[in-house]
Amino acid sequence: MPLVAIAAEILLGEFLFPWGMVVSALGFFVAWIVVIAMERLRWTRYVGNLPVFFIALAVLFGCVIGLTFAP
Repeated sequence: MPLVAIAAEILLGEFLFPWGMVVSALGFFVAWIVVIAMERLRWTRYVGNLPVFFIALAVLFGCVIGLTFAP
């Protein structure tokens, strides 16, 4: 029996969004919200390099979201 490929794209109107782009955007926004919350609680003073920490959070949340909601 041949394997059937599942389309990993989201259709919005006439445009197909790749699944990785949606997951990356969601991970970025979740990381942004977490960093804003950390700044309000003044926890960012314990982070050595905030931009690198933000990128690491975006990748982490993108991976978690991608593994959780994979098509």
